[in-house]
Amino acid sequence: MKKKRIIKLIASAFISSAMIIMSGCTGTETAKTDFSIITTLFPQYDFAREIAGDTADVTLLLTPGSESHSYEPTPTDIARIQKADLFIYNGGESEVWVDEILKSSGNKDMKVLKLMDCVDLLKEDSEEEHHEHEAEYDEHIFTSLRNSEKLIESIQDAMSEVKPDNSELYKSNAEKYKSELNSLDRKFTEMVNNSKRRTVVFGDRFPFKYFAEDYGLECYAAFSGCSSETEASSATMSKLIDTVKNESIPVVFHIEFSSETICRKISDATGAQIALLHSCHNISKEDLENDVSYLDLMTQNYNELEKALN
Repeated sequence: MKKKRIIKLIASAFISSAMIIMSGCTGTETAKTDFSIITTLFPQYDFAREIAGDTADVTLLLTPGSESHSYEPTPTDIARIQKADLFIYNGGESEVWVDEILKSSGNKDMKVLKLMDCVDLLKEDSEEEHHEHEAEYDEHIFTSLRNSEKLIESIQDAMSEVKPDNSELYKSNAEKYKSELNSLDRKFTEMVNNSKRRTVVFGDRFPFKYFAEDYGLECYAAFSGCSSETEASSATMSKLIDTVKNESIPVVFHIEFSSETICRKISDATGAQIALLHSCHNISKEDLENDVSYLDLMTQNYNELEKALN
């Protein structure tokens, strides 16, 4: 509750400033179409731009290379949101700031899509030891390829509602992207089913609940997906190190923008290699410039996971 009150105060202050500059401020982008889509995280940004093609201006609020869990909207960001035709956000603890902004928005024509409402968050967990810090749901819904297919469908529907004349194009583009995700999902399933092991160790946070459930993986990690902790307890470190040793785990994972400190300690104690498993919430400036897609990142994850399970 304390966090929500603080964010509410910050958001209220930003809204006051944003309302002053809304009439002329659209950031550094130059509008090329009459359809403005604002997104908070990289996956939804990538899905929207692939579905829209050249029919919309799609903006990612999160600065490349920044951490989504500590993001706070600037007055410029708020102005962008309040002028958008379609605003797509994830929802969850990391985006509680959205509610206050939407309450104060004067744009009654704006379509709002909360992606956490589009998937089943309470799947039955058959692995009791799946994750010692695991909550009932995980806001990182996009780490699951199967969830992402549902997200693409929801984004397609929202875009078609705003721009019905383009609905056939959006449907075609969405079907193509879903087909590619489905193909990669089948590859993951086959690879995991034929692997030596199904245990994965993270010397980091764990934003992969739904991903792990999709393929029946048993995961151990230092922290939960949204944790702000940076140092693991001695008991947690001992458990992770023992798991790596006892099961001869060849690779220990970290996520993007990590210090890799815990991973390195586990590696030093066990000889395991260190690798990145990308949660896709954001990308680096270099990746953005190189037009890296969500599908590219998940393909990289496939390659790294294959090494870890064999």
